[in-house]
Amino acid sequence: MQYKQGDIVLGTVSGIQPYGAFIKLDNSEQGLIHISEISSYFVKNIEDYVKVGQKIKIKVLEVLEDKNLYRFSLKQVGTRYRQNVRNFKSINPKKRYKIPLDQQDFTPLEENLDRWIKEELKKIGEEKND
Repeated sequence: MQYKQGDIVLGTVSGIQPYGAFIKLDNSEQGLIHISEISSYFVKNIEDYVKVGQKIKIKVLEVLEDKNLYRFSLKQVGTRYRQNVRNFKSINPKKRYKIPLDQQDFTPLEENLDRWIKEELKKIGEEKND
């Protein structure tokens, strides 16, 4: 096997399955990018990130010499983003939903608050008596 763990190589996407993308290297060797190594973000559809026939830079994660295969990573080659709510919201503004102030309604809270307080006080009283 020509490459070793940690090498950055250029490969061609030869197939896509729900669990990952198959990569063929110029020297006829091949491997797989598991779906978890496609992006730092949640990947629902791999085709949103790569297409069959596309050439991409990938990192060799593991060399499986007994099977003559490689394990690759796409997310470790590009810019790494921390996956958190703030970054997700700023990158995907369409996913944010805000309820306009005139549509916000606290009526259920107002109607139930006294009952909830009484129930909790009753539970606390029962716990103290036990």
